[in-house]
Amino acid sequence: MRKKFYYPVALILFIPLFTIAQASFPYKGSLIIIGGGAIPDTIYNLFAQKLGGKDQLIVYIPTATQDEAWIQEGGHLKKFTSRGFTNLKTVHTRDKQRANEEAFPKLIDRAKGIFLGGGDQENLAKIFGGTATLLAMHSLLERGGVIMGTSAGATIMGSLLIGGDHRESPHIPVNFGEGFSFLRQTAIDQHVLVRNRQFDLVPVLERYPGVLGLALDESTAALVEGDSIRVVGDSYMLIFDQLDWSNQRKQWGRVYQPFKMLSSGQVFTIRKTQ
Repeated sequence: MRKKFYYPVALILFIPLFTIAQASFPYKGSLIIIGGGAIPDTIYNLFAQKLGGKDQLIVYIPTATQDEAWIQEGGHLKKFTSRGFTNLKTVHTRDKQRANEEAFPKLIDRAKGIFLGGGDQENLAKIFGGTATLLAMHSLLERGGVIMGTSAGATIMGSLLIGGDHRESPHIPVNFGEGFSFLRQTAIDQHVLVRNRQFDLVPVLERYPGVLGLALDESTAALVEGDSIRVVGDSYMLIFDQLDWSNQRKQWGRVYQPFKMLSSGQVFTIRKTQ
């Protein structure tokens, strides 16, 4: 009989969604949030640097995709091994009960990094949301580990589980599910310029005052450490800063510039009040 595993974790992780007044990343570790598409070597190399070497244990979570055959063939693993990464283990299930058992959290306890693959962020939330495995991911960040994710694996790192129905009818209110909240009080979008999504976050954030919006184009990442978000890669990150929106409304009576575009090397600092 399988044994359930109750993972010890700081009480701060149980703060309800959207009770925090500002975006924050209160961990020792790092996030590398990728907007999908081809991942350039600069981002793989950044991951290796933050891990402390390509021999560090990485847990690969491919559950966002529904393509089981692709997962069985290794999924993203070849992308890593071809670049010299030598120590990768896969965590994958379609059974939420397994995510609450001992094996997955114990493996993550030994890891220095996690990679969340692309697909549909709802799949990740459905299986891992509220489980011992998710708490182990937060614990990894607390002890200085690195979580990298692309596409759906990027969106899930925020607080709002955006995507899906709201793109079809963006001005009809949608009750968004809860992401993994590694980066708290945020909504994260991806493939943003390639798929002409640069305004998709506007109606979302109008419904959620205080939430910071990040929208990443393909082959581009946001490195999050402390209150710093630095752009790495080939294209742009869009920042939807509601404090700036408030200043625009005071000055002009409306928001004329809903986002700012940052390119590789540029840094956005999370403000103390969003």
